[in-house]
Parts: sequence; C-alpha cells; structure tokens
Amino acid sequence: MEEPVLIGKDKFRISDEETARRELRVVKVHDDVIQVQEEVHGIIALVGASSSVNIKKDELKNLIKVVKEKFGWTDICE
Repeated sequence: MEEPVLIGKDKFRISDEETARRELRVVKVHDDVIQVQEEVHGIIALVGASSSVNIKKDELKNLIKVVKEKFGWTDICE
C-alpha cells in the first residue's frame, strides 16, 4: 500500500483547556479503491460500531485533485 497523502488539517477547541488536532489523509488501496483516514489527536476516543469522516469543501477539492493526479482516476467528476 502507498503512503497516505495529506489533504487537510485543522485544529478545533473542545473545551476551555483543550484543543484537538485533526488530519485527513487519503491512500490508494487498490486500482479502484481509496481509503480516507481521519486522525484526531488530543481527545479521548470513544469506541463505536460505525465510523465516519467529516470532509470540508477545500478538502474534497484536494481529494479530487489527489485521486486524479496521483492515482490516475481521470474520470472523476465528469
């Protein structure tokens, strides 16, 4: 598997004393499959049965750019 490509990062306040750091990455796992990874640091993680990724508009633009240029998906958003 290739190294993940950073497509976005930010910080957000979760309390008066603590700020969390978030990084969003994408990696190609197969010719037609990508994996979006969201890492949040600075807060206690809860274990759940489902997972979701929040993507901001500029991160989605970066994601489309990466899969076109790095992964060769030329038919995205046609």
